[in-house]
Amino acid sequence: MARPPASRRAGLYRPILLALALTLSRGQPAAASDLPAEIAAPMAISDYKPQTMERPIPVGVLINGQPVSEPCLVIRTKGRLFVRQDAPGQWGLRLPAAVEQIEVEGEAFSSLQGVPGLSAKLDNSGATLLIDAAPSVFPATHVGDRRRSLPITDAVPAQYVGYDLALSRWNGKWAASAFLDAGLSGGWGVIGTTAFAREGLGGRGLVRLDSNFIRDLPDQRVRLTLGDSVTRGGDWNLPVRFAGIRLGTDFSLAPDDLTYPLPRLSGSSALPSVVDLAAINSRQSLTVQPGDFAIDYQPAFTGAGEVTMTVRDASGAARSVTRSFYTSPRLLRDGLDDFSIEAGFLRKRFGTSSFSYGAPFAAGFWRHGLGGALTVSGRAEASDAVQMAGLGLGAVLSSWGEVALSAAGSQSKAGGGFMWRAQIQRITPRYSVTASYQEKSANFVQVGIDEPAPVKRREFVAAGSMALGRLGNITANFLECDGGRGRRFSTGSLSYAANVGMAWLSLGVRQTRFSESRNTGFLGSLTLPFGGRSSAALFGDGRRIAASLSKTPPPDRGWGYNMLASRKTDGMRFMTGGATLRTEAGDVGLSAARLGDAGGVRVYARGALLKVGAQVIAAPRLDNAFALVDVVADQKVKVFFENRPVGRKAGDGGQAVITGLQPYSANRIAVDLDDLPIDTVLTSAEKTVVPGYRQALKVSFGGPLANPVTLRAVDDGGTPIAEGLAVATGATSLGITGHDGEVFLPDAHEGQEIILTGPAMACRVIVPTLPKKATAARIGPVRCAALQEMK
Repeated sequence: MARPPASRRAGLYRPILLALALTLSRGQPAAASDLPAEIAAPMAISDYKPQTMERPIPVGVLINGQPVSEPCLVIRTKGRLFVRQDAPGQWGLRLPAAVEQIEVEGEAFSSLQGVPGLSAKLDNSGATLLIDAAPSVFPATHVGDRRRSLPITDAVPAQYVGYDLALSRWNGKWAASAFLDAGLSGGWGVIGTTAFAREGLGGRGLVRLDSNFIRDLPDQRVRLTLGDSVTRGGDWNLPVRFAGIRLGTDFSLAPDDLTYPLPRLSGSSALPSVVDLAAINSRQSLTVQPGDFAIDYQPAFTGAGEVTMTVRDASGAARSVTRSFYTSPRLLRDGLDDFSIEAGFLRKRFGTSSFSYGAPFAAGFWRHGLGGALTVSGRAEASDAVQMAGLGLGAVLSSWGEVALSAAGSQSKAGGGFMWRAQIQRITPRYSVTASYQEKSANFVQVGIDEPAPVKRREFVAAGSMALGRLGNITANFLECDGGRGRRFSTGSLSYAANVGMAWLSLGVRQTRFSESRNTGFLGSLTLPFGGRSSAALFGDGRRIAASLSKTPPPDRGWGYNMLASRKTDGMRFMTGGATLRTEAGDVGLSAARLGDAGGVRVYARGALLKVGAQVIAAPRLDNAFALVDVVADQKVKVFFENRPVGRKAGDGGQAVITGLQPYSANRIAVDLDDLPIDTVLTSAEKTVVPGYRQALKVSFGGPLANPVTLRAVDDGGTPIAEGLAVATGATSLGITGHDGEVFLPDAHEGQEIILTGPAMACRVIVPTLPKKATAARIGPVRCAALQEMK
């Protein structure tokens, strides 16, 4: 190995040489008590002589009373202390760039004097450098990981079709319907279409619903849609369907990201400290280094709250502060943008016509977080008949609550129109209150809704709730709409809900008023669960009373049922009941209903078909993402998704398909270890996958089956090979030979070469043909040929 340069060697040995020089200059032997801290004990106070010349001396270091692991070289000259230039950075201190520096023996030294917030001196013995540093001298720390994107698992090409088929007979008339959701996906994106077909009961034919191509860019939170889509809705416009292009942000592509502003807690510490954050239903701790720190606190619930921050430093001192805050997921954090660009043709008669489109249009939406819990937004849209633009503002009022203000104007053939809206909201763990008021002029319209109202319209909404702890909770709502010309509608309700033993009780009163008419009704329900999937309920209001009994099917396979019977005050009766069988290929069910003298039955089937490669597998349903699970084992193995068993087992040549995966989130898939053969090679019983939207994944457990075999090796005369010989295959050691020449191979393969070596011999064994079931097989005798013979 090359020796370090002379200058570096001198730097390495200088602390020890200087310590020895100091001892010799006193005319005493170099005793351990004469060496500096971390090399030996400090020098005696009586032996210390002030230094007047520029000569480095090794000393120990204490910063704010805490020792530093390594000593350092100090120069004291003209009443100033200098340390090696790189030492403060190693201690975690920040010195100004303009600090005074000197050079001694080719080494740069920086002054510790004249730095705001920093004082340094030698102790009475001169063996320890005492430094008092304010938090401002240390680097500032910011704790707030807002981006939590997960790596997306590679997708495999797949084709799929989901179906919901029904055949019914009502009052002697037959009807059939089918809803289809088909498409293909891969790493490039998703192409899909949906359609609805029906025959009988007043309608027939096939209607295409939505067809589009979707490409996601999760790292940018952006989604591109070509084809049928929906415009971006807001406080002053309703979403409408169109066909064309839509490019915009979609925060569901990064569901773990924090997009809203968080309360920032700040503090400082001169020593390494532990910060405890305590609030209602949450508690967390983290470690901070000396200096000023800022923490973006993520509460367990959004809305108003309080958090107590306690800072405990290394010396045991603690201080606490309590701060009120308010968080709202409706706002954007500082610097975050949310946008949508839309252009195409408006969709007409959706659900009844496959290809009916209207006038072309273009629109743009943008929202931006300004910081300080303030978010601004804007939208503009235009077609040949309508032009509309609006602005919005959302803000948090200190720790009290949030407000949202918006206004928009439009221009159409009917003339100019205007609308404005204001909302205020406060949410706390105990109660919540929200109220909004909206007003639209007679001629205000938007693209896709071109017919203006003939009069001015007003709407007022108020809602509130209060938690009573074990006593339950109370909820109140009120809505009033004024359509002009004396057309006024209002409705209000007051409800109470609570647990009564194992049951859930709900009571309420509702009043509806339209112009001069008024209607008041009372309602109540009692729900009693039986385990995790069964429940019974009783419901009643002023016009009817009903009772139900239901059991949902298990997540993998099994039966479920539902029954309901009701009677109105006029004597009209309604009864319905049905059963559902869940299988690994989907759900099938039968239901019957009777209303008065009319009645009928319905048979239905729901499920999906997924094609990956050359395999077509039936699945219970089609959701936003799916996985194909393969287990390399010679018997069936139970598969779990988020700790729930799935309907189909994997292994023994079969695969399990899992639907219901959450796109762009971590999904856990596992296998039952008790079902695996002992000879299966398995690195992990659980895997975490992150799929894209409508993407198919392949998840494999296990590897090639292991073939543990015990060979009985013998020499040319049939005598067992001696014990203790080293056993190896290639560069892999397999242990040593045992009694009677036995050699254990954890995974044997026909034709495999096994080398046996010892002090007096070396031979080679060729693994012969293995039986079909080689698990724990014993084979022999097998000749071990001398290596010289093999040559």
